[in-house]
Amino acid sequence: MEAKQTASVMFREPDDGFDYLLLSDIHLGSDIVTHVRPWAATSWLLQDADIDAQLIGMFDHYRVNCAEGRRFRMVIAGDFLDLVGVSLTASGEHVLTPPTREEQLHGLGSAPDHVVQKVEAIAARHPNVFRALMRFLAAGHALVLVRGNHDIELHWRSAQRALVRAIVGYAPPDEQRELAQRIQICPWFYAVEGLLYVEHGHEFDPMCSYGDPLMPTCVRDSRRIRSTPFSVLLRHIARPTRGLSSAAYDYVGMGAYAVLLGNLGISGSARIAVRYARACYRLVSECFVRAVDGGRRRMQRGAAQLRRFAGQTGVSLERLAALRALYVEPAVQSLNFIARSLYLDRVFALLFALAFAASATLIGQYAGLTTGGLCAIPAVLLGGYACIGRGSNQGPQASMQRGAERIAAIFRARWVVMGHTHRPTVTEVAPGASYVNLGCWGQDDPPDERMASHASPCTFFVIRRHGSEYVGELLSWDRERGPLATKHAVETTSPATPLTPGDRAQPARELSLSAPRAVQNACSLRSSRASASSAG
Repeated sequence: MEAKQTASVMFREPDDGFDYLLLSDIHLGSDIVTHVRPWAATSWLLQDADIDAQLIGMFDHYRVNCAEGRRFRMVIAGDFLDLVGVSLTASGEHVLTPPTREEQLHGLGSAPDHVVQKVEAIAARHPNVFRALMRFLAAGHALVLVRGNHDIELHWRSAQRALVRAIVGYAPPDEQRELAQRIQICPWFYAVEGLLYVEHGHEFDPMCSYGDPLMPTCVRDSRRIRSTPFSVLLRHIARPTRGLSSAAYDYVGMGAYAVLLGNLGISGSARIAVRYARACYRLVSECFVRAVDGGRRRMQRGAAQLRRFAGQTGVSLERLAALRALYVEPAVQSLNFIARSLYLDRVFALLFALAFAASATLIGQYAGLTTGGLCAIPAVLLGGYACIGRGSNQGPQASMQRGAERIAAIFRARWVVMGHTHRPTVTEVAPGASYVNLGCWGQDDPPDERMASHASPCTFFVIRRHGSEYVGELLSWDRERGPLATKHAVETTSPATPLTPGDRAQPARELSLSAPRAVQNACSLRSSRASASSAG
């Protein structure tokens, strides 16, 4: 069973009869952590997940509450599934790829067959959510899934097929193929030229960036997804450590980690120190591997992949290059960045400070206080650096907003929509263009680490066509009352202006359907050639 295919290309108006329902960061599966937290199997996994009722209520509401003659295209802007965070024991007859030592310690990895098992486990954990999605599709609506950093493993075709099966499998067999064609899986972005641009936003975050949205595979092992600081720290440290919430320790200073070690005690601190050392070794080795083996040949493969993507979507290489130029450099491409991000520079500074302090003490006893004091100066300087450091980890909000301004110009988009930060906002970035962050619905921590202060806002963005205008509004979902207005104002826009002859030379296009084949990794991009009469 396949999602929508890439075959021929056709021009489309921005209004094809669909309104837009956009949400992000659902994180289904973040509580499936039985390998590193065995007690999950006898506690929260015996109950329905809290998020299920929220999602089902929203899906069913918009399934029936659409304008006459129109349907919704639901766009999930990344992290629908928390595949990276799932921790299941890497064993069983369905595990065909032998697990590595890291996978034996932390659970199923990113090999295609491992990911299929994780997708199936998530579908089994949330059957009513997938059933509600099937009802949504059966009512004539459409679904677009954009990959995020938590579900980057949907890169594999077999994982995409497993996800499509999980959704349409609740439909009668003779309807499943038709419903599958209403699902699109986008590896990079989804765009409607002149109206809308959607991506997850993790490529603006060096801790989560894979460098190449189309080729996130590992340099050393093409059967697996490459490591990022986010994925390594989540699997090695956050998931196995009780009392460690990723929400509470996201982009904080070293003092917060000192408090954590105090709360963990001596034995807990020793265990997390071992995990930290393993994580550091993996990321530092990744830096060296990329420096040695990630050179010309990989760049050539990436360039070929980009050309294929441009040919499939009709987006020019120049525009794609301009888009990629906005992204930050992945942390694993800089040993200096990795050292600072993991506080390795401060750790070594502290160790050297202690060594100098011990030496100064000994020298002071045998050579006098003056000599000992002079020897203590490096200890003081290094100790100060260990406490203060050089810079700190910063969230990606500012770079995402700056990028949204440029993306709005590249795609002439009225709304540039992202997720990733879990912080809902609507901000005007240019005249007639706004940056929208969708917030989140789920949390990327297991239930025993979730904090009330970081409760999910369950926000989403709705774009409807009213007469000659599009109206966009950021809403939040309440289980009892349904959609609620947020503090952000309703925004309206007239249909996109007609394309100029120069625009038509390199048109944007939508990918249409042919006979079922393997899922093609392509975005859906539709040309906005609204006529002057419709604009009036």
